[in-house]
Amino acid sequence: METEKLKDVADFAAKVETAQQFNILTPSRYGKESYSAELQFGGYNHLMLTIIDIMKVCVVALDAQEDLAPQFHSASNISAVLDIAIQLMPMEESQILDDCHQLHLKLKQLRG
Repeated sequence: METEKLKDVADFAAKVETAQQFNILTPSRYGKESYSAELQFGGYNHLMLTIIDIMKVCVVALDAQEDLAPQFHSASNISAVLDIAIQLMPMEESQILDDCHQLHLKLKQLRG
C-alpha cells in the first residue's frame, strides 16, 4: 500500500515536472518568489481604456458598499484591483506624451 502511494506521488511529480500547462506565470525579475503574467492590448489606447474600465468598476463597487452589510464590504479586493490598474499605467510613456505636446505647442507657435 505504501509503495503504491509512493509510486503515485512519483508519477504525479513526473507529470508536474514535464507539464506544458504551467505557462501563464513566469518568474519575475523583481524577486525569487514573485511571478509575472502577460496581458495583451491592441495598443496604448486599448490599455488606457482598460485601466479606465477597471477604475470605473472600483468606483461602482465602492459606491455599492454603502448599501451592503459590513460583512460584504470588500475594500481589500477593491484595493488589489486598483493596485493592478496602477501597475498597468504606462508612466514612462506619459513622458513621451508631454514631449509631444511641447513639440506641438512649439510648432504651432512657429506657424502662428
